[in-house]
Amino acid sequence: MNMTMNLPKTIVMLFASVLLLGACATQEERAARKAEQIKKVTAALNARDYMIDITRMIPSKGPARSVSVYSIEVRNDSLISHLPYIGRAYNVPYGGGNGLNFSALISSYKEKEKKNGLREIEISVTNSEDSYLYVLNVFDNGSTSLNVQSRQREHITYTGDMVFVQK
Repeated sequence: MNMTMNLPKTIVMLFASVLLLGACATQEERAARKAEQIKKVTAALNARDYMIDITRMIPSKGPARSVSVYSIEVRNDSLISHLPYIGRAYNVPYGGGNGLNFSALISSYKEKEKKNGLREIEISVTNSEDSYLYVLNVFDNGSTSLNVQSRQREHITYTGDMVFVQK
């Protein structure tokens, strides 16, 4: 009789033990994934070979918008910008020009380490239409914020994530 009374308690204790062990393994897996992500982000930034997939556009005036199929790429000494633009343009070529869709050599690349795994990167480029300053904030998990400043246009902000392509 006493044995049958303890059986439900034993099953509950066994089940709780299994859940606790599973939770510990999950925390370890999350920590390992986070460490791997930090390693990928650091390696890409150090090699100056990375791509940012833009998911949100925040004009200086007006509402933010979700976007897709836009990106920027840094390849050693080049910046490839494929970004939408909404805002005031002060002096641009007839028809609007190319906007923020261009490929250009990087004239200046400065990187600063900030708090909590944040890296701030300032990239200066010039093309036939304008001079730009791309201020990129990259968090250790790969999420990014990009502020584009131009002489001929209002500044605009974007958010997105680093994309890691198997080579």
